[in-house]
Amino acid sequence: MSETKYPRFSLICCSIDPAAAGELHRNVAATIGEPFEFIAWDNRSAGVGLCEVYNGCASRAKGDFLCFVHEDVRFLTRNWGEAIARKLAEADCGVIGFAGSTLKLRRLSAWLQGVGDMRANYVQYMGSKKHLHARNPDGRDFSAVVTLDGMCMAARRDVWSAVRFDAATFPGFHCYDLDFTTAVTAAGFRNYVCNTVLVEHFSAGAYSRAWLEALKTYHDKWAGRLPLSVEPLDERQLAALDRRVEASFLKLLCQKRLFDVCGVREIAGYVKRYPCHATSWMLPVKYLKYRLKSLVKHG
Repeated sequence: MSETKYPRFSLICCSIDPAAAGELHRNVAATIGEPFEFIAWDNRSAGVGLCEVYNGCASRAKGDFLCFVHEDVRFLTRNWGEAIARKLAEADCGVIGFAGSTLKLRRLSAWLQGVGDMRANYVQYMGSKKHLHARNPDGRDFSAVVTLDGMCMAARRDVWSAVRFDAATFPGFHCYDLDFTTAVTAAGFRNYVCNTVLVEHFSAGAYSRAWLEALKTYHDKWAGRLPLSVEPLDERQLAALDRRVEASFLKLLCQKRLFDVCGVREIAGYVKRYPCHATSWMLPVKYLKYRLKSLVKHG
């Protein structure tokens, strides 16, 4: 399906690689099966934050359905536009993506809590290898989630207009997706992971101090509204989840070699608070494993 004057979809891409954006454009044309326009913002010189780029492009877009997509994403399913459009047309539908979480706790954590909350349908490239992430325990075409990863997010124009990306709070390139989808959930819409359309994603994201600071900003902003969950949770369940999510996040920080914020003191503090749980004794082992890997790699 080629681009038209009256597109149903507006594909919005913030680009730092014109060749990659061109490949995505051709991929969309070959797979979407619906009238569309492709809006690529060349961000090589300006370095404008994603929230500002997405809001600016969305305000000029002509389509009823807005699809905010990274230039290193490719669609593998033919005629995917029809399935996405049909779901987006539901009045309570918020954002549709391909990786998300059924839960967001008050405790500092990434979009994925690491406690069986992941819902996903995408292929992730890690170096030269690729991994299929298919998490759909209920066997549904669309899995309900509260937050989504930003590799590809589709929403109706009115949903975006009601919430918009928060460029003032998140001026850079981190947590824009977590914040936007949280805002959509808080506004009363339902977010979903699409399990009938498969995409592939060629980069694994960047975990840095800037990412961690943006994550802290996110938690400060939403402290009064968290936790959010697809299913109701009582205080006992939340306490158990908090303990597990804290361990999962400490492990993630170790994996990403952020040892200045996750060192011996933080690991020891967790063990001291939860001495009777198996996780407390596995966490030091994980810390040593990743610490040694880091020393070998950079030694």
